[in-house]
Formats: sequence, structure tokens, C-alpha cells
Amino acid sequence: MAIGVPKSVYQNLASIDTSDLTEKKGRFTYLSWTHAWNKVKANYPNATFEKKVFVDNQNNTLPFMRDTKGNTFVEVSVTIEDITLSEIYPVTDNVNKSVQFPDAFQVNTALQRALAKCLAYHGLGINIYAGEDLPVDVSNQEEHRIADEKSSELIKKINTVKTIKALESIGNDIKKFDFPPFFKTKLKSAYANKKRLLGENKAQNL
Repeated sequence: MAIGVPKSVYQNLASIDTSDLTEKKGRFTYLSWTHAWNKVKANYPNATFEKKVFVDNQNNTLPFMRDTKGNTFVEVSVTIEDITLSEIYPVTDNVNKSVQFPDAFQVNTALQRALAKCLAYHGLGINIYAGEDLPVDVSNQEEHRIADEKSSELIKKINTVKTIKALESIGNDIKKFDFPPFFKTKLKSAYANKKRLLGENKAQNL
């Protein structure tokens, strides 16, 4: 990286050694959300997170969404330096198997795991999800910085478009860029949600 060019959020957080903060649970390695959030706030005091709430078909406001089979999901987003990334995370047990109709404690655990994973999308502890034991080498992370900035730009466009035609144009822009998997997943989710919303609005105006 050229001298004088500031590192991106991803580069800064990916360079932090979290190996002494992780813990083993069975065959899985976890970074506690408390340690992760502490590291992020130490570097970015204005960082925030949000746990999404949903409304079910009985008009109850709940911190999760559930499919017809009882599989349950939570969603958390983290904003650092105006970059917002989110994670839709399934409620799982201690061996990472999906839980049907989980209790409140299991939902809360999933929310905290989703928070930790969101922080990994921003760079902190990303190596854990790659199955590595040591922090990633960030000397060649310029491509991640570019993907970070490009995906954030496209998501802002997705959130502001008014027509499906304009949205499809953004979709073509997404296809032109080779995004890493976690950015690609976020973009696909934002695109699908916006397309559904525009379709509903169009139907209401008929």
C-alpha cells in the first residue's frame, strides 16, 4: 500500500490478532461477541449495531423470522465508518444444527453469533470463518477494500431506486464485479428484498 494512504476498515480490523480471544466449543472455534465488540469500539468509537425485528402474521413484533417448518432466523447489521453490513443467521444448537422452534435463549445466542459474524465481514476475526488459526495476511487486501467500497455504493443505490428497470440496471453492474462471497451474499439479499418491495408497490398502484 502506498505511503500516506489510510487503511480501510477491513484492513485495519483484519490485521488484529484475535487468536488469544477465541474459544473452542467442540470442533468449532468462536470469537465471543463481547471481545469482538470491544476491539471494534476501541478502533471505531462510533460503530453501531442493530438487531432487526420482524412482524408475524398475528402482528406480533419479534426479534426473529420463522419459516413454515419452524426453522428460525435472526438478522443483525453493523455500521462502521458509514459502511453497513448485515447477516441473516439461523438459530442453531451447540453443534451448529438448525433448531426448529427455538426458545428465547437460543434466539439470543443466534443474535450474538450473527453480530460476531457481521464484525468478521468488516474484517475482525475473518480468519476464523476460513478455518485458519492465525490472522489473515492483509498485505494483499486491496481487493477487499475495493469490494467493500463498491458493495456499499451499490447497496445505497439499491435502497434508493424507484423502478424495477433501474434495479435491474444495478443488477447488471453487480454481475460485472467479482465480489468475494460474503459481499456477494449481501448484495443478492439487498437486491431480492428491493425487487420484492417494488413488486408489491406496483401491485398496490394497479
